[in-house]
Amino acid sequence: MTVPPASPVPPEVLRRLPKAELHCHLEGSVPAATAVALARARGVPLPVRDADELYRFSTLEEFLERYVWVSGLLRTAQDFATATYDALVEGARAGGLRYREFAVNPTNHPGLPYRELIAGLLDGAAGAERDAGVTCRFVVAVNREQGPAVAVDLVREVLASPDPAIVAVGLDHNERLGPPAAFAEAFRLAAAGGLRRTAHAGERGDVAEVVDSLDLLGVDRLDHGYALLADPAVTARVRDEGIHVAACWSTSVFHADAAPPVGGLLDAGLSVSLSSDDPPMFGTDVGEEFVRAGAALRWTPEQVRAVCLAGFRGAFLDEADRAPLVRAAEAELDALLGVQ
Repeated sequence: MTVPPASPVPPEVLRRLPKAELHCHLEGSVPAATAVALARARGVPLPVRDADELYRFSTLEEFLERYVWVSGLLRTAQDFATATYDALVEGARAGGLRYREFAVNPTNHPGLPYRELIAGLLDGAAGAERDAGVTCRFVVAVNREQGPAVAVDLVREVLASPDPAIVAVGLDHNERLGPPAAFAEAFRLAAAGGLRRTAHAGERGDVAEVVDSLDLLGVDRLDHGYALLADPAVTARVRDEGIHVAACWSTSVFHADAAPPVGGLLDAGLSVSLSSDDPPMFGTDVGEEFVRAGAALRWTPEQVRAVCLAGFRGAFLDEADRAPLVRAAEAELDALLGVQ
Protein backbone atom coordinates (compact mmCIF):
# COMPACT_ATOMS: atom_id res chain seq x y z
CA MET A 1 0.00 0.00 0.00
CA THR A 2 1.34 3.43 -1.01
CA VAL A 3 1.47 5.92 1.84
CA PRO A 4 0.15 9.31 0.71
CA PRO A 5 2.42 12.32 1.13
CA ALA A 6 2.11 14.31 4.29
CA SER A 7 -0.18 17.30 4.17
CA PRO A 8 1.65 20.58 3.68
CA VAL A 9 2.08 22.79 6.70
CA PRO A 10 -0.66 25.47 6.52
CA PRO A 11 0.44 28.73 4.86
CA GLU A 12 -0.46 30.79 7.91
CA VAL A 13 1.89 28.65 10.02
CA LEU A 14 4.67 28.85 7.45
CA ARG A 15 4.45 32.64 7.56
CA ARG A 16 4.61 32.78 11.36
CA LEU A 17 7.62 30.49 11.76
CA PRO A 18 10.73 32.20 13.19
CA LYS A 19 13.20 32.76 10.36
CA ALA A 20 16.81 33.71 9.81
CA GLU A 21 17.39 35.17 6.37
CA LEU A 22 20.95 35.04 5.04
CA HIS A 23 20.51 36.11 1.43
CA CYS A 24 18.75 39.43 1.05
CA HIS A 25 19.90 42.62 -0.68
CA LEU A 26 19.14 45.96 0.89
CA GLU A 27 18.92 47.79 -2.43
CA GLY A 28 16.62 45.04 -3.70
CA SER A 29 14.31 45.51 -0.73
CA VAL A 30 13.06 48.99 -1.64
CA PRO A 31 9.33 48.82 -2.52
CA ALA A 32 8.40 50.10 -5.96
CA ALA A 33 6.23 52.88 -4.51
CA THR A 34 9.14 54.10 -2.38
CA ALA A 35 11.50 54.04 -5.36
CA VAL A 36 9.04 56.00 -7.49
CA ALA A 37 8.52 58.59 -4.75
CA LEU A 38 12.28 59.04 -4.31
CA ALA A 39 12.77 59.40 -8.07
CA ARG A 40 10.08 62.04 -8.40
CA ALA A 41 11.32 63.99 -5.39
CA ARG A 42 14.80 64.10 -6.90
CA GLY A 43 13.84 64.67 -10.51
CA VAL A 44 15.13 61.30 -11.68
CA PRO A 45 13.32 59.96 -14.77
CA LEU A 46 11.65 56.58 -14.39
CA PRO A 47 13.09 53.82 -16.61
CA VAL A 48 9.53 52.83 -17.59
CA ARG A 49 6.45 54.77 -18.66
CA ASP A 50 4.14 53.19 -16.11
CA ALA A 51 5.31 53.05 -12.50
CA ASP A 52 3.47 49.74 -12.12
CA GLU A 53 5.95 48.24 -14.58
CA LEU A 54 9.03 49.19 -12.55
CA TYR A 55 9.63 45.72 -11.13
CA ARG A 56 8.64 43.73 -14.19
CA PHE A 57 11.51 42.16 -16.14
CA SER A 58 12.25 38.96 -18.01
CA THR A 59 16.03 38.53 -17.74
CA LEU A 60 18.68 38.88 -15.05
CA GLU A 61 20.25 41.72 -17.02
CA GLU A 62 16.96 43.66 -17.00
CA PHE A 63 16.59 43.03 -13.29
CA LEU A 64 20.11 44.29 -12.58
CA GLU A 65 19.43 47.45 -14.59
CA ARG A 66 16.48 48.22 -12.29
CA TYR A 67 18.51 47.24 -9.23
CA VAL A 68 21.28 49.70 -10.14
CA TRP A 69 18.70 52.39 -10.91
CA VAL A 70 17.10 51.95 -7.48
CA SER A 71 20.55 51.95 -5.88
CA GLY A 72 21.16 55.38 -7.36
CA LEU A 73 18.15 56.75 -5.47
CA LEU A 74 19.66 55.92 -2.06
CA ARG A 75 21.94 58.91 -1.48
CA THR A 76 22.00 59.81 2.20
CA ALA A 77 22.60 58.08 5.50
CA GLN A 78 18.95 58.71 6.31
CA ASP A 79 17.91 56.93 3.11
CA PHE A 80 19.80 53.84 4.28
CA ALA A 81 18.45 54.09 7.80
CA THR A 82 14.88 54.26 6.52
CA ALA A 83 15.34 51.46 3.96
CA THR A 84 16.93 49.18 6.56
CA TYR A 85 14.33 49.87 9.25
CA ASP A 86 11.33 49.52 6.95
CA ALA A 87 12.52 46.28 5.37
CA LEU A 88 13.33 44.63 8.70
CA VAL A 89 10.08 45.66 10.36
CA GLU A 90 8.08 44.48 7.34
CA GLY A 91 9.95 41.16 7.35
CA ALA A 92 9.02 40.63 10.98
CA ARG A 93 5.40 41.63 10.39
CA ALA A 94 4.80 39.62 7.23
CA GLY A 95 7.13 36.67 7.59
CA GLY A 96 8.30 35.90 11.10
CA LEU A 97 11.75 37.39 10.53
CA ARG A 98 13.98 37.18 13.61
CA TYR A 99 17.44 37.60 12.09
CA ARG A 100 18.72 38.92 8.76
CA GLU A 101 22.09 39.40 7.13
CA PHE A 102 21.57 42.30 4.78
CA ALA A 103 23.90 42.57 1.77
CA VAL A 104 24.69 46.10 0.63
CA ASN A 105 26.80 47.42 -2.28
CA PRO A 106 28.63 50.58 -1.10
CA THR A 107 30.31 51.11 -4.48
CA ASN A 108 26.89 51.45 -6.09
CA HIS A 109 26.55 54.68 -4.06
CA PRO A 110 29.70 56.65 -4.96
CA GLY A 111 28.29 59.94 -3.72
CA LEU A 112 28.01 58.75 -0.12
CA PRO A 113 31.13 58.11 1.99
CA TYR A 114 31.38 54.56 3.29
CA ARG A 115 31.28 55.55 6.96
CA GLU A 116 28.12 57.61 6.48
CA LEU A 117 26.43 54.77 4.62
CA ILE A 118 27.30 52.32 7.42
CA ALA A 119 26.07 54.78 10.03
CA GLY A 120 22.70 54.84 8.28
CA LEU A 121 22.53 51.03 8.18
CA LEU A 122 23.36 50.74 11.87
CA ASP A 123 20.80 53.37 12.82
CA GLY A 124 18.04 51.61 10.90
CA ALA A 125 18.99 48.20 12.30
CA ALA A 126 19.02 49.48 15.87
CA GLY A 127 15.54 50.91 15.46
CA ALA A 128 14.18 47.69 13.98
CA GLU A 129 15.66 45.62 16.79
CA ARG A 130 14.10 47.96 19.33
CA ASP A 131 10.68 48.10 17.69
CA ALA A 132 10.30 44.67 16.06
CA GLY A 133 12.81 42.42 17.80
CA VAL A 134 14.79 41.69 14.61
CA THR A 135 18.55 41.23 14.88
CA CYS A 136 20.52 42.37 11.83
CA ARG A 137 24.08 42.03 10.57
CA PHE A 138 25.54 43.24 7.28
CA VAL A 139 27.48 41.75 4.38
CA VAL A 140 29.45 44.32 2.37
CA ALA A 141 28.97 43.15 -1.19
CA VAL A 142 31.38 43.50 -4.09
CA ASN A 143 29.80 44.40 -7.42
CA ARG A 144 31.80 42.06 -9.65
CA GLU A 145 30.98 44.15 -12.72
CA GLN A 146 33.14 47.00 -11.36
CA GLY A 147 36.37 45.00 -11.37
CA PRO A 148 39.00 43.74 -8.90
CA ALA A 149 40.68 47.07 -8.09
CA VAL A 150 37.40 48.51 -6.84
CA ALA A 151 36.88 45.37 -4.77
CA VAL A 152 40.30 45.60 -3.12
CA ASP A 153 39.75 49.26 -2.26
CA LEU A 154 36.34 48.45 -0.80
CA VAL A 155 37.68 45.67 1.42
CA ARG A 156 40.46 47.94 2.67
CA GLU A 157 37.86 50.56 3.55
CA VAL A 158 35.78 47.98 5.42
CA LEU A 159 38.81 46.86 7.41
CA ALA A 160 39.79 50.44 8.16
CA SER A 161 36.38 51.09 9.76
CA PRO A 162 35.55 47.87 11.62
CA ASP A 163 32.20 47.37 13.27
CA PRO A 164 30.79 44.20 14.91
CA ALA A 165 27.68 44.45 12.74
CA ILE A 166 29.74 44.14 9.54
CA VAL A 167 30.35 40.40 9.51
CA ALA A 168 31.34 39.48 5.97
CA VAL A 169 32.13 40.42 2.41
CA GLY A 170 30.22 38.98 -0.52
CA LEU A 171 30.38 38.86 -4.30
CA ASP A 172 27.27 39.62 -6.35
CA HIS A 173 25.84 41.03 -9.58
CA ASN A 174 26.18 39.23 -12.93
CA GLU A 175 28.28 36.06 -12.60
CA ARG A 176 29.11 36.17 -16.31
CA LEU A 177 30.81 39.55 -16.01
CA GLY A 178 33.25 38.92 -13.16
CA PRO A 179 34.86 35.51 -12.49
CA PRO A 180 35.85 34.61 -8.92
CA ALA A 181 39.55 34.51 -9.85
CA ALA A 182 39.50 38.28 -10.40
CA PHE A 183 38.54 38.85 -6.75
CA ALA A 184 40.93 36.47 -5.03
CA GLU A 185 43.10 39.29 -3.65
CA ALA A 186 40.13 41.15 -2.19
CA PHE A 187 38.88 38.00 -0.50
CA ARG A 188 42.34 37.17 0.86
CA LEU A 189 42.42 40.62 2.45
CA ALA A 190 38.97 40.05 3.93
CA ALA A 191 39.98 36.68 5.37
CA ALA A 192 43.17 38.11 6.86
CA GLY A 193 41.08 40.85 8.47
CA GLY A 194 38.75 38.35 10.12
CA LEU A 195 35.74 38.79 7.85
CA ARG A 196 33.64 35.86 6.69
CA ARG A 197 33.12 35.33 2.96
CA THR A 198 30.22 34.45 0.70
CA ALA A 199 29.59 34.68 -3.03
CA HIS A 200 26.84 34.38 -5.58
CA ALA A 201 27.89 31.23 -7.43
CA GLY A 202 26.13 28.71 -9.61
CA GLU A 203 23.04 30.86 -10.01
CA ARG A 204 23.26 30.66 -13.80
CA GLY A 205 24.25 27.04 -14.22
CA ASP A 206 28.06 27.12 -14.06
CA VAL A 207 29.43 24.57 -11.59
CA ALA A 208 32.96 25.92 -12.16
CA GLU A 209 31.77 29.15 -10.54
CA VAL A 210 31.03 27.18 -7.38
CA VAL A 211 34.40 25.40 -7.39
CA ASP A 212 36.33 28.63 -7.98
CA SER A 213 34.43 30.39 -5.20
CA LEU A 214 35.44 27.60 -2.82
CA ASP A 215 39.04 27.29 -3.99
CA LEU A 216 39.98 30.86 -4.92
CA LEU A 217 37.78 32.92 -2.62
CA GLY A 218 37.66 30.57 0.37
CA VAL A 219 33.95 31.19 0.88
CA ASP A 220 32.26 29.98 4.04
CA ARG A 221 28.86 30.06 2.37
CA LEU A 222 27.33 29.98 -1.11
CA ASP A 223 24.54 32.26 -2.29
CA HIS A 224 22.30 30.31 -4.70
CA GLY A 225 24.80 27.55 -5.50
CA TYR A 226 22.32 25.59 -7.61
CA ALA A 227 24.80 24.48 -10.27
CA LEU A 228 26.69 22.36 -7.73
CA LEU A 229 24.02 19.70 -8.30
CA ALA A 230 25.43 19.14 -11.80
CA ASP A 231 28.54 17.47 -10.38
CA PRO A 232 28.18 14.74 -7.72
CA ALA A 233 31.76 15.31 -6.55
CA VAL A 234 31.11 19.01 -5.95
CA THR A 235 27.83 18.22 -4.23
CA ALA A 236 29.62 15.79 -1.92
CA ARG A 237 32.34 18.33 -1.21
CA VAL A 238 29.89 21.05 -0.23
CA ARG A 239 28.06 18.61 2.02
CA ASP A 240 31.20 17.15 3.61
CA GLU A 241 32.81 20.54 4.23
CA GLY A 242 29.63 21.89 5.79
CA ILE A 243 29.31 24.78 3.33
CA HIS A 244 25.94 26.39 3.89
CA VAL A 245 23.81 27.25 0.84
CA ALA A 246 21.60 30.34 1.13
CA ALA A 247 18.96 29.57 -1.47
CA CYS A 248 16.03 31.65 -2.72
CA TRP A 249 12.84 30.05 -3.99
CA SER A 250 11.34 32.79 -6.19
CA THR A 251 14.53 33.84 -7.92
CA SER A 252 15.48 30.21 -8.49
CA VAL A 253 12.12 29.75 -10.22
CA PHE A 254 12.93 32.85 -12.29
CA HIS A 255 16.10 31.15 -13.58
CA ALA A 256 14.93 27.53 -13.67
CA ASP A 257 14.56 25.74 -16.99
CA ALA A 258 12.99 22.76 -15.23
CA ALA A 259 12.04 22.09 -11.63
CA PRO A 260 13.36 24.68 -9.15
CA PRO A 261 16.63 23.38 -7.68
CA VAL A 262 15.98 24.03 -3.99
CA GLY A 263 14.44 20.60 -3.53
CA GLY A 264 17.53 18.99 -5.06
CA LEU A 265 19.81 20.82 -2.65
CA LEU A 266 17.80 19.53 0.29
CA ASP A 267 17.57 16.00 -1.12
CA ALA A 268 21.38 15.99 -1.40
CA GLY A 269 21.65 16.43 2.35
CA LEU A 270 23.15 19.93 2.23
CA SER A 271 22.76 22.65 4.82
CA VAL A 272 20.20 24.90 3.12
CA SER A 273 18.24 27.94 4.24
CA LEU A 274 15.60 29.92 2.38
CA SER A 275 15.72 33.66 1.76
CA SER A 276 13.86 36.24 -0.31
CA ASP A 277 16.83 37.73 -2.25
CA ASP A 278 15.19 40.97 -3.56
CA PRO A 279 11.69 40.63 -2.13
CA PRO A 280 9.55 43.44 -3.60
CA MET A 281 11.31 43.18 -6.94
CA PHE A 282 10.15 39.56 -7.24
CA GLY A 283 6.78 40.01 -5.56
CA THR A 284 7.65 38.06 -2.44
CA ASP A 285 8.79 38.28 1.18
CA VAL A 286 10.50 35.86 3.53
CA GLY A 287 7.19 34.39 4.68
CA GLU A 288 5.95 33.99 1.11
CA GLU A 289 9.16 32.15 0.20
CA PHE A 290 8.30 29.48 2.76
CA VAL A 291 4.69 29.32 1.57
CA ARG A 292 5.74 28.80 -2.05
CA ALA A 293 8.48 26.29 -1.31
CA GLY A 294 6.41 24.44 1.28
CA ALA A 295 3.50 23.98 -1.13
CA ALA A 296 5.68 22.91 -4.06
CA LEU A 297 7.86 20.51 -2.04
CA ARG A 298 5.08 19.36 0.32
CA TRP A 299 7.25 19.95 3.35
CA THR A 300 6.48 18.01 6.49
CA PRO A 301 6.70 19.80 9.85
CA GLU A 302 10.08 18.11 10.43
CA GLN A 303 11.42 19.38 7.10
CA VAL A 304 10.20 22.92 7.74
CA ARG A 305 11.81 22.91 11.17
CA ALA A 306 15.14 21.76 9.71
CA VAL A 307 15.18 24.52 7.07
CA CYS A 308 14.32 27.20 9.63
CA LEU A 309 17.06 26.12 12.02
CA ALA A 310 19.60 25.78 9.21
CA GLY A 311 19.24 29.51 8.64
CA PHE A 312 20.18 30.36 12.22
CA ARG A 313 23.02 27.84 12.20
CA GLY A 314 24.38 29.12 8.88
CA ALA A 315 24.53 32.74 10.09
CA PHE A 316 27.84 34.56 10.40
CA LEU A 317 27.56 34.87 14.17
CA ASP A 318 29.75 33.99 17.11
CA GLU A 319 28.29 31.09 19.06
CA ALA A 320 27.53 33.33 22.01
CA ASP A 321 25.26 35.42 19.77
CA ARG A 322 23.86 32.48 17.83
CA ALA A 323 22.90 30.23 20.76
CA PRO A 324 20.07 32.37 22.21
CA LEU A 325 18.57 32.88 18.76
CA VAL A 326 18.60 29.12 18.13
CA ARG A 327 17.09 28.34 21.52
CA ALA A 328 14.29 30.85 21.01
CA ALA A 329 13.65 29.57 17.47
CA GLU A 330 13.54 25.95 18.62
CA ALA A 331 10.98 26.73 21.30
CA GLU A 332 8.80 28.72 18.90
CA LEU A 333 9.06 26.10 16.15
CA ASP A 334 8.12 23.30 18.51
CA ALA A 335 5.09 25.23 19.69
CA LEU A 336 3.92 26.05 16.17
CA LEU A 337 4.73 22.72 14.49
CA GLY A 338 4.33 20.27 17.36
CA VAL A 339 7.62 18.50 16.57
CA GLN A 340 10.97 18.18 18.32
